[in-house]
Amino acid sequence: MELQIAGHLDLAERLYRSILSAQPGHAGAHHGLGLLEIRLRRPADGVPHLLAALEARPESPDYWLGYLEGLRLTGDVAAAAAALALGREHGLSGKSVDDFAQRLQAPAAAPQSVETQPPRAERRRRLRERRAAEASETALLRVFVEGNFAAAFDDARALTQSFPNRGLGWKVLGALLAANGKTDEAVAAMRVAIRLLPEDAEAHTNLAVTLSQKQQRHAEAERLLQRALGIDPQFQAAYLAFGDSLQMQGRYEDAEDMVGRAIALPADATNPSNSHYTSWVFLLSHNPSVGADTLFAAHRRAAARLESRALPATRHANSADPARRLKVGFVSADLYEHPVAQFIEPVLAHLGGRPGLEIHAYYNNTFQDATTLRLRRHFSHWHPVATLTDAELAKHITTDGIDVIIDLSGHTTMNRLGALAYKPAPIQVSWLGYPGTTGLHAMDYYLADRHLLPPGLLDAQFTEKLVFLPAAGPFPRLPASPMVGSLPAMDTGNLTFGSFNRRGKINQSTIRLWSELLRALPATHLLIAGVSLKDDAPNLTARLAHEGIDSARLTFHPRCSMDPYLALHHRVDMCLDTYPYNGGTTTINALWMGVPTLTIAGATPAARQGASILGQLGLGEFAAADAAEFVIKGVQWAGRLHELAELRASLRDRWQASPAGQPAIIADALEHALRRMWTRWCAGLPPESF
Repeated sequence: MELQIAGHLDLAERLYRSILSAQPGHAGAHHGLGLLEIRLRRPADGVPHLLAALEARPESPDYWLGYLEGLRLTGDVAAAAAALALGREHGLSGKSVDDFAQRLQAPAAAPQSVETQPPRAERRRRLRERRAAEASETALLRVFVEGNFAAAFDDARALTQSFPNRGLGWKVLGALLAANGKTDEAVAAMRVAIRLLPEDAEAHTNLAVTLSQKQQRHAEAERLLQRALGIDPQFQAAYLAFGDSLQMQGRYEDAEDMVGRAIALPADATNPSNSHYTSWVFLLSHNPSVGADTLFAAHRRAAARLESRALPATRHANSADPARRLKVGFVSADLYEHPVAQFIEPVLAHLGGRPGLEIHAYYNNTFQDATTLRLRRHFSHWHPVATLTDAELAKHITTDGIDVIIDLSGHTTMNRLGALAYKPAPIQVSWLGYPGTTGLHAMDYYLADRHLLPPGLLDAQFTEKLVFLPAAGPFPRLPASPMVGSLPAMDTGNLTFGSFNRRGKINQSTIRLWSELLRALPATHLLIAGVSLKDDAPNLTARLAHEGIDSARLTFHPRCSMDPYLALHHRVDMCLDTYPYNGGTTTINALWMGVPTLTIAGATPAARQGASILGQLGLGEFAAADAAEFVIKGVQWAGRLHELAELRASLRDRWQASPAGQPAIIADALEHALRRMWTRWCAGLPPESF
């Protein structure tokens, strides 16, 4: 605020946005940024921030006045008058309020004001304004549907400035801001949208999804989704978003019920990839009461639904020359700062430019960041495909003459399994993005390692043939991370356990598992990071208390940026895994910081991720066969602090010596595997595991 007052607006703006990145609901930062936008003569950009500040602190007269002034400067006198009346109903008063009311009435006294025009002239003016607004909205929708999101962003911003009292511009602007990771600005714009479009189920759902997924504000999200379903009880997206929010809270039965309602509705043209089936199998994979056979059958049912929509595969015209250069495509929506990108980037750095491969990216997202730009350099061709239908994408892949297409999503958000069900390439492979089968008969291979899928143990849970690399994927290096710290228990005398997994993995079975270990070691503590302090922490505290764990033994931390997140491992001696959906990236990050994870090696691919990661570093003794052994191993390590301290200091060396720490080895193995798959296809042989 001092910088802003002194006129250093650029620096002030950067600082405000940094604050909002760390704390999206910070009222003071929203208020200051809103006033700054007004000072820069961008009142329409300032209004969402001023509204966010007011909603966070409605007791502040300054925040009321800032919001009112913003509305007035946008020209939305009616909204300003309505907001003034609402403020006065809530006790807003004083000379500043009276002065504002006079300024608001000033246009009415002006000789050329709208109110002094004849009624017919006023109607004509309003008609011209409405037609201009509708034309702008039509143009905005056209470029948005065409996938020209840069133009759509500019048009949406212009629409909110020219017609701030119309909701469509705010709605589209909020969606595009959210897609580009600008969460706080997106939420502010979306709040304006639902105020202006109170009967728009999609606008309410958009805000709910952003609040739930990006800010873990599940209670508010659920209220918005209930409102959306009250507006349109047939709106599939609201049921799916509701299921996602419930899943993130570990409420699996309720989540499955919501997704089941979406599945029961008639086919939705806005959901061409049948994401409700993807949501359904993803939920089931987290449910500890769902067995391996049931889970596989569910994947097959979901895949069969996709296959029923796909036309019979056309005969592939690819030249059957086993020695020629291969065209290899990667399909993903996660080629940005995302765990999948972290895993794939080191391999692409070694594959890109190899004479035997021509690498294509089929990017199913509109969001781009620095990681996206780095990744693009490794591809021979980059194809944005987010706006293509499944049939169009399949045709695109076939027309490009792709020999091997590699799916990096499986049954996760924004997958393109519906396109791959058409079998657009002669060879189709699934890798990295999802621990389990696609269920598609059109998918030929699944890439894994012997730690994740011991040969012969889980083969029956895959429609694909299994191909074993030295490691399922490389462990992403974190060169700028904090140094490994000393073992905290050497100072305290007692272990501090930790969990960095997303909230949706921490189900009641996991809580019971952790509680049994904590009861066996009554002097230990548990640190749970990456959760909402408002919604998740009280819920988890209550659940653990039901299992006999005192709240004094618990510490919670919200989501944070990478450096402080990694530094939290300095306070943890050992991590506790979730079950049946183990941690993946979180387990790898913990190992990089010298912290092993105690896990259960279960009967599904998702329940073997922890054992796979630990196995790469020779840490099999941290993988238990069942809950009883989990507790026994945890108690044993509590008495072996010196060994745990020595292990902590050696884990980065183990990491770098393992195949997972050497992406060049994985890249070589992948190229060899692709060539072997291709040679079999050229010979007319079916896929095989190898």
